[in-house]
Amino acid sequence: MRRFLHILLIAIMLPVITTAQYFAAESDVERLLMADSAALHLTIDNYNFLWNNEFFGPIDKGYTLIGFNLQPALEYHFTPSIKAKAGVRFTKYSGLDKFTDCLPVYSVTWHTDKLAVTMGTINGASFHRLPEPVMHRERQLVNNYENGMQIVYNTNRLFADVWVDWQDFIFRGDNKKEQIYGGLSVGWKSLSSDALELEIPASFTIFHRGGQIDADTTAMRLFYYVSGGARLAHHFDGFISGIGASSQVIGYKDNSPTPESLYQSGWGWLSDVRLMHGKSSLSVGYWLADSFIAQQGNPMFMCKSYDGTTDQQKRSMLTGELNLTKDVTDYFTAALTAVGYYDIKNSAFDYTYAFTFILRPDFVLWRR
Repeated sequence: MRRFLHILLIAIMLPVITTAQYFAAESDVERLLMADSAALHLTIDNYNFLWNNEFFGPIDKGYTLIGFNLQPALEYHFTPSIKAKAGVRFTKYSGLDKFTDCLPVYSVTWHTDKLAVTMGTINGASFHRLPEPVMHRERQLVNNYENGMQIVYNTNRLFADVWVDWQDFIFRGDNKKEQIYGGLSVGWKSLSSDALELEIPASFTIFHRGGQIDADTTAMRLFYYVSGGARLAHHFDGFISGIGASSQVIGYKDNSPTPESLYQSGWGWLSDVRLMHGKSSLSVGYWLADSFIAQQGNPMFMCKSYDGTTDQQKRSMLTGELNLTKDVTDYFTAALTAVGYYDIKNSAFDYTYAFTFILRPDFVLWRR
């Protein structure tokens, strides 16, 4: 009976739900490569969110994220190709009196119209365009603060992102290990026209925890993730503006000198078919996995539970997702999202729904 009520709730919500792409990595690239000279900008990145996970199966337990993150920053363009940004990133959850995070933001970027090199605070989370089992989309809302170095190359046919996110820094004698996450994400449009588009996405990511100058005696950890596949979309006029299909294979390897993971290697296959209406989409997907684990991925795609108490070496899961995004202005977007997960082996149905306001204005305060 409870499962029927869950399905009914999703069915009621589906007509008003949003897009998985509302985090707008494409506009982030345009913003990164934007040229100006002798000008001071005020940029604001603001996400207000209610993200509710109704999970009842053995892999993860339900939880709710409600609050906002806010990143005001001043950006000065010294020349058309050199700019620096300085600001603060705040994270606040409803029900807590204090900010969870109050973190400095600073970066220097050198760029052309196609290439950008950034050192300092980099574009993270959804910007990397990784598949959901490798990079959880929730990170864009609650954990998109990344620092290190990033090289981005973007044309009409090719997107490439190379980055290092230095998550934990150590000094000599620290009782902890350094922690690094980075990789390469590529999307190549082998066919691109008004009617038909074929993109070949691929990625290689690495997670490392180690160091030589710390006092921590725990073992070094090293994980690799590789993914590759294809996305095909056919666009046309009408209420249904396009249909698409995608398929990706993802591989995982624990390459630590003394592996401690439940599984030392694994793989997963993610595929879906999609109907599109403007920025809205309805998709049905399938996930098949064997011994798959990912440090930054959506726990619903893992082969062990988030708390490590349950393992399910082989997973097969159906997914359904309906998305809608409303661009109210150039800098304000309202979004609603619903995702359903059906674990075939356990006959367990879990779902997520989310409401998000995204405010991202860019003001020119002064220009010489």
